[in-house]
Amino acid sequence: MVEPNLKEVVKSMCKVVAGGRSAMAGALGMTDTTFTNNLYEKNGCRFFEIGELEAMEDISGTNLLTEYFAQRRGVMVVDIPILEELDQVELFSKSIRTAAHRGHVDQIIHESLADGVIDEKEAINIMRYHRKHLQARDAEVRAVIALFSKRAHCQRG
Repeated sequence: MVEPNLKEVVKSMCKVVAGGRSAMAGALGMTDTTFTNNLYEKNGCRFFEIGELEAMEDISGTNLLTEYFAQRRGVMVVDIPILEELDQVELFSKSIRTAAHRGHVDQIIHESLADGVIDEKEAINIMRYHRKHLQARDAEVRAVIALFSKRAHCQRG
């Protein structure tokens, strides 16, 4: 399966920043030309260094770089719940979100099977949403543990 390359990850991070590529370049202290030359490795310029890629991820407020590296190694990224934000309403919300993600995966599989074959593009799409489902489920399970471990701790203390 074809996964995004680093150039695509950089482009995606730029898309979510107000002002796009120009704003990203400015935030990194680069001109638009330098940024573009680095991105496409033109005019003797090297691709971005890891520190620059990390800064782009921070600027964009995404996990796109993290997810890229995780996918390369066959692992997935999950958010660790913040204890202060957890309550039973949030837990219910996480449960609904998990169910919605699973339903979305099932729907995509169903649509992909309409012609009896899952092609490469469909397989990539299925796996992308399957990872989102697993991420949501992991967040839900961690939240249950965190919420009820915290409560047990509070009741004892």
